[in-house]
Amino acid sequence: MGISVKPIVDYAIRKPLKALSETRFLKHVEKQYRNDNVKFISGIGVTSIVVKDGFGCYLYVKQSLNNDKIPEDKRKFVAALDLANGGLMIATQLLMHFTISNKKVQTWMFEKIYGKYFKRPATKSLQALLAKNDKLKNLSGDDFHKGVKKYKKDIIGAFGCLTSLVASSVFAKRVIVPFIATPLADKTKAWMSRNDKPIQTHKDTKNTYDTEEKEIIKPTSEKKTTKLLANIQTK
Repeated sequence: MGISVKPIVDYAIRKPLKALSETRFLKHVEKQYRNDNVKFISGIGVTSIVVKDGFGCYLYVKQSLNNDKIPEDKRKFVAALDLANGGLMIATQLLMHFTISNKKVQTWMFEKIYGKYFKRPATKSLQALLAKNDKLKNLSGDDFHKGVKKYKKDIIGAFGCLTSLVASSVFAKRVIVPFIATPLADKTKAWMSRNDKPIQTHKDTKNTYDTEEKEIIKPTSEKKTTKLLANIQTK
């Protein structure tokens, strides 16, 4: 006697997914997606990157504070550097996303780079090329321009999604953050150590350079030369 798979699929997959799709949260998600699917997708992408970096920052800071291989008096600075780096990455990624994903910024960037391909000379050449196609030769001018306009709108959306992800995940993390994180680490360390008691400097990291001024011992050859010159002058 075989076991029917259909009831298992219904109760284990279909019904739970149907119930989940009818929740208020997913209805809101569906509405946002239908309003602007490109912006929604890029937002999901950046959100996942930010969550990943935030969790990674927490793990790095915790590891640095409890790393026995780092001298105790230096752990706070290493942890502060990790915290400053992680915090700046999250802040700059969000800033770049909300800046680049703006429709005005998207349109301006697109027009600067690809706008010439949608101006009248280019569209006239495209229309002439389509007129040679048997299936599209009867396409009216209005339909052609409507299609080009919709095509351009879709490309600007995709362009905005791509540039938003590139700016937040590459430019922000690899260009902006490294220049700011290290100088900010000292201030972050001071904030983290505001209630700490003084820690004795570890022997391996203590500055062993002796700054006390001492009498300089002249070489023996120099002493002999000075004595010889003195004898010549007395003679």
